[in-house]
Amino acid sequence: MPTRPSKPPYPKSKRGPTSVRLQDIADRLGLSQSTVSRALAGHSAISEATRASVQQAAADLGFRFGAGNRRSRKSTSRMIGLVVGNLHNSFMTLLLEELHKAFAEYGYHTTLIIDSLNEAEQLPTFRPLIDGYFEGMVFATATLDSQVVPEVQRRGIPLVLVVRSVDDVSVDTVEIDNFHAGAEAARHLHDLGHRRIGMVLGPQNTSTSRDRARGVLSVLNPSGKPQTALPVMWGLYTTEHGYSSALQLLAQPKPVTAIIAGNDTIALGVLEAAKQSRVAVPGGLSVIGFDDNPLSGSPLIGLTTVRQPVETMARTAARRLLERIGAKNINPVTRDVLPTQLIARRTTGSAR
Repeated sequence: MPTRPSKPPYPKSKRGPTSVRLQDIADRLGLSQSTVSRALAGHSAISEATRASVQQAAADLGFRFGAGNRRSRKSTSRMIGLVVGNLHNSFMTLLLEELHKAFAEYGYHTTLIIDSLNEAEQLPTFRPLIDGYFEGMVFATATLDSQVVPEVQRRGIPLVLVVRSVDDVSVDTVEIDNFHAGAEAARHLHDLGHRRIGMVLGPQNTSTSRDRARGVLSVLNPSGKPQTALPVMWGLYTTEHGYSSALQLLAQPKPVTAIIAGNDTIALGVLEAAKQSRVAVPGGLSVIGFDDNPLSGSPLIGLTTVRQPVETMARTAARRLLERIGAKNINPVTRDVLPTQLIARRTTGSAR
């Protein structure tokens, strides 16, 4: 577990302006410097085609918007950008709160961007903010196929991924061992006698869903051969997805006796579907979630879940990012894998 320093040890970095100028972009495209400047600022007088070509050329050359004013802006802002796709997952709001507190202890402010920021086309909208104000960024909901994470890293912006990882990109990452967590959930149900187990997971293009599914299959299907007894439902991390998917799984001729949900939010939808289908929990259906949100442990819910160390995760991510800022983004890439704990409560029991 990372130690908490008594005072902020990481000084604000001092970077000089970028060597790429507006004139370099103008020369490359055969445009005037004023046209390039207005295109990057999103001026309505510049055509969309010209803006797109200027933005692409700026990205190719590594130009950072507002670089000439970066030192004066950042000397007063000390700003960190937090990127999250949405807020319907209560675990994410807890994580953001802990990140805010962790950075505040180091004297940094945080700005929340609620946007998936996975497609490269989304980046120009946020470039003035990212290039001109942020000392660094934390991505909490990156997808495996994210185009923005490698682009932000290529542009030299200090970056840390938390909760999820991205393949084939060397970037600081803080996450749990999702494979082990999935295996632990499956082993718990297997020990209770369950053999017809379904999975209701989040998006298929996220490392959390992919690795938890692999962990489950390593226990329930160690041979790796396809089995119809292990249905997987992919979707969003919402109660609606949990509800609709569970209804389908419980309506099968041989319904599942247990469901592993991708997170506690999905699990709440699964529990509602069981109630709607008049299936007793855990007598007729056992349910496991992930995260251990406050509501999950309430007497009303009593959800069996895999606990993520949200405070440690946030503090580790903050520490790694500030280390990278202090080292002017030249220190080696790190990957922190944090432990989990299965919390058995009343939504799991012996198979019928």
